[in-house]
Amino acid sequence: MHECAELAIRALNQMKGDDTARAKAAWWTLTDQQMRERYGASGQTRAEILAEYEARDAKIDAAIEWVKSHA
Repeated sequence: MHECAELAIRALNQMKGDDTARAKAAWWTLTDQQMRERYGASGQTRAEILAEYEARDAKIDAAIEWVKSHA
């Protein structure tokens, strides 16, 4: 794989971060009702926040696959 593609993949993985894993680790014991309650100053529920993290991760994973297929 070309070094530019490798760099792009590393950068994308860094963009992904660990928000999803941290949220899942923190909230794994919560009930569905608790996940649907508003959380902090965000105005969102934990479920909404987690869904956004997962959606972002999926987009980044798709970008990584695109880079791999064009390398």
